[in-house]
Amino acid sequence: MQRPGRPWRRAACWPILALLGACQPAPEDGLPAYYPRDYVELVGLAKAGKRVLVWSAIDAGKAARLIADFEARFPGVRVEYVELSARDIYARFLAAQHSGQPLPDFLWSSAMDLQIKLVNDGYAQSYLSPEIAHVAPWSNWDNQAWGVTAEPIVFVYNRQLISDRDMPTTHSALADYLARRPAPPRATVATYDLPTSAVGYLYLEQDQQASHAMWPLLKQMADNQLHVFANAEQIMRDVESGRAAIGYDIIGSYALDETRRDARLGMVLPQDYTLVVSRIAMIPRGAPHAAAARLFLDFLLSRKGQADLAEEFMPSIRKDVPTPPALAAGEAPQRAIRVGPGLLVDSDQMTRDYVVRRWRQSLAD
Repeated sequence: MQRPGRPWRRAACWPILALLGACQPAPEDGLPAYYPRDYVELVGLAKAGKRVLVWSAIDAGKAARLIADFEARFPGVRVEYVELSARDIYARFLAAQHSGQPLPDFLWSSAMDLQIKLVNDGYAQSYLSPEIAHVAPWSNWDNQAWGVTAEPIVFVYNRQLISDRDMPTTHSALADYLARRPAPPRATVATYDLPTSAVGYLYLEQDQQASHAMWPLLKQMADNQLHVFANAEQIMRDVESGRAAIGYDIIGSYALDETRRDARLGMVLPQDYTLVVSRIAMIPRGAPHAAAARLFLDFLLSRKGQADLAEEFMPSIRKDVPTPPALAAGEAPQRAIRVGPGLLVDSDQMTRDYVVRRWRQSLAD
């Protein structure tokens, strides 16, 4: 398949020449020394367009610091931020694409598989960010899909129902705990409803790749009055209320926010393996304000942008930005979900039908 678009760059500004200083900007530009000299032209185009329309599955409050710093760094470029669910971003973008409606300039979603499918289907433009040398190699695919966070997936629990000492810290220990059939709600797990949750499907599909114990674990959950919901917020409310004791597969940034707000809640980073997910950004092929979108992506990937995200407990894909201590995995093996075509298996309809069918059978047996 022919890839649409080409990266914004000048031939003279290949990374090796930048190391020799050939592409350094003038000091008054206020840009990092490794940015190409003509990056100021991109800034000028972005300011001429005046705005960038972002569709995002990230809570607007958690993005506020980042947006304010971006607008301060590039005055005259306004961020119009629209918060949507991950599945709505995918569906609304395709609807706009096919109906000829105005497109957003920037898509930012936690549904990694859906973002990759959009890229694979030719809806993204290529852009070689000058920040590429500073981010994790697994976080970029073909300069069209960019993972901008590295977030662990955790268990949450109600500390009034399960003590910190008794809370399982591995997937297999969780299965053993459930097998002992402690009286509900102490053994009740809340997790995602696969047919309605894009991220829930992604996490379970990755869990089954990581461990053969996934399906037996799901069966134990079902035997203990499993509760299923469309999103993490509903799962957390179920655990908070005491209707369920454990919330399974919650993104760490959200879990940490909730546990700090409510002392009744605890959080565990699984110690047998910890899934690490990323919120993927892409610039649509027909973005009306592509220059501003590229500026916004570069800022997201920059040390300052990554530090802003880390302040909101979304760990960085850069080595020079510390991980929030509460989300550091320690000795636990981390299983980062690579941004790339491997995620297409997860969105393949035959694979999805099989996984959802097996999930339903586990709940019904």
